[in-house]
Amino acid sequence: MADTARLTVDPLTIAAVAPARVAAARSRWPAATRLIVILLLFYVVKQLFSVAAYYPFSGHDELAHYSYVRTLVTEHRVPVLPDLEQWRGSLVGGQAPPTDEIPAELYLFCHFTLDWWCQPENPRWLNDPPRIVTVPGYGYYPSGYQYVANHPPLYYALMAPVYVASSGLTPLAQQYLLRIAAIPFGLLTVFAAYRLTRALFPGDAFLTVTVPALVALQPQISYEAAMVNNDIVAIALTSVILWALVVGIRDRFPPRLCLGIGVMLGLDLLAKGTAATIAPVIGIAVLLAVGWRDWRGIVGRGLVIGLPALLLAAPWYLFLYRTYGDFSGLARVSELQYWNAPMGSFFDLLTDPAFVVGRFRETWGEFGWRLIHLDTLLLWAIAIPTIAALVGLILYGVSLWRPAPFVRPDRVTRPEGWQVQALAVLVLTCIIAYLAVIQFGTEFALAQARYFFPAVNAAALLAMLGLRTLVPVRARPAAQGVFVGALILLNVVIMSAYVLPFTTTFDFPVVTWTWGG
Repeated sequence: MADTARLTVDPLTIAAVAPARVAAARSRWPAATRLIVILLLFYVVKQLFSVAAYYPFSGHDELAHYSYVRTLVTEHRVPVLPDLEQWRGSLVGGQAPPTDEIPAELYLFCHFTLDWWCQPENPRWLNDPPRIVTVPGYGYYPSGYQYVANHPPLYYALMAPVYVASSGLTPLAQQYLLRIAAIPFGLLTVFAAYRLTRALFPGDAFLTVTVPALVALQPQISYEAAMVNNDIVAIALTSVILWALVVGIRDRFPPRLCLGIGVMLGLDLLAKGTAATIAPVIGIAVLLAVGWRDWRGIVGRGLVIGLPALLLAAPWYLFLYRTYGDFSGLARVSELQYWNAPMGSFFDLLTDPAFVVGRFRETWGEFGWRLIHLDTLLLWAIAIPTIAALVGLILYGVSLWRPAPFVRPDRVTRPEGWQVQALAVLVLTCIIAYLAVIQFGTEFALAQARYFFPAVNAAALLAMLGLRTLVPVRARPAAQGVFVGALILLNVVIMSAYVLPFTTTFDFPVVTWTWGG
């Protein structure tokens, strides 16, 4: 009876105490923590809507990525790009030899793929999709093959359980589930943006709010995290590495952090070849933090980072070399895609305004394999604050050497030495990522802004730092609210005025670079 008495509590006491306990629990959550939790929850809802809103298989290379997953699951191997000479030598009676192909039942969506003669309105091809084409002046080529077969296997291995669990569903239903499976990588990207900002400028409310919000609400980053593609995995992993680099510069790269960076780099290299651009950034970050005179410290940290990355990634890249004769497979891609000619020389693309404008359009629109175009007025509405952010960033950089009298000193405008080094690394990340896009354009016609996206967290922080420089101190609380509201409005406009109308009225337009166009 005594034990029972001790367990008996007056309900009125519970009613009186519970709200106070809840309030106390809430008070233990810092405002920044509540912010990121709310932002991540909102992001999930937005992404689920995006998954359903975009036309089926309309994402860049979704058909090919889906086919890669299918091959991995059903045949327990990675697909292989056909050798053009051997393929032509195996032609028998006009019949194409077996290759790793995009499934015939997906021919209805051929407008969203490359290298597949596309006439689904023709009953002949709809029932028996073409697997061989004759190109005047070039000869025979395979049609409808898995042209992303040279991509690293990590994303597809991660998606394999989703494919297996949904094996009884149609490819269309599986595509939506695979799209949903990309959302966690988008969440990781947003969270890494928040942690990077808090590590670099822990006490600044403006940056803490605006940087992760920009990443979460940037339309194309959201698009990547709602598609069947490996880009978002590389974006997420590189974002985590950037966060770790900021912490490493602050703490002089302790061994455990170096080991973690090495593992993340190895995984990044297994996600997408664009991850190679972060490797030199890691090396420079270590050099800045440790100091060039401490060569033993540099070599030791380099080994702790490099060895796990090498052990994880080497088997795949050795497979590429054995299969294609190089470490990327791009020579085979170039051989198969005769139309995918260089866009110009490096200097030409670096100074070409049309190239810059094209990449800007792709950064904010051009959804559905460049079929959904944002109009000029909306692009200018995005470009003006972008230019303002760049101007503000330049002013911030100048003020580090020559403090302006109108700038109120604080921990952001008067950073410590390690913070300046970290900012330099973020700038370098953006420069190398963009130069890599240009370099790709010197070899192929399809240089795209999404190859820059692994640097999105670096770009977001620098952009918001630029806007912060231009906004007066007293106006910053209101300005951060206005900025987040403007991003939400931008997403509403894009979805309602561009994406949803396309989804409901699409009548098989043809992508200009696909055969049959």
